[in-house]
Amino acid sequence: MSRKFDDLLEQIDKANSYCLNEDASYGFGNLFIGDGSLLLKSEADEQLIIHLEFKEAVKIHSISLKAPNDDTAPRKLKLFVNRTNLGFSDVADIEPVQQIDLTQEQLDAGKAIELRFVKFQRVTSLTLFIEENNGGEISTLSSLHLYGESIAGTNMNELKSVGHEH
Repeated sequence: MSRKFDDLLEQIDKANSYCLNEDASYGFGNLFIGDGSLLLKSEADEQLIIHLEFKEAVKIHSISLKAPNDDTAPRKLKLFVNRTNLGFSDVADIEPVQQIDLTQEQLDAGKAIELRFVKFQRVTSLTLFIEENNGGEISTLSSLHLYGESIAGTNMNELKSVGHEH
């Protein structure tokens, strides 16, 4: 029996989230608009650090990324949990919670990639480090989704629907 996990977009505190090495004309906010033609692009080289803060603690089950089918597509992704202010020297030295080698098939379809769920249980922030792409000078992403559930607060929608399930 597989559970249905929610898209955690609404749980992201965008005001306290940021991206390092983003091209200012193609910022990380584009990832959350839902228009695949709007891109996040890196600026100086292929590496990107995307730091997401959550409004409340969440459990993250899976991640989905979309990227153009070319040499700018991310290939090596490292995930860090509950670490703030990570810079490029930090992500090189710290062991990630999980490393994912992305395939173009996953990036074309925006296929959900399951994470090691036990490692992503009380997440207040998630840092994604795109370490390498497929050989391009810059990296591009067109969408990013995280799937899971919030754990800290009470979801008012679930409260209202309880009476209808009997």
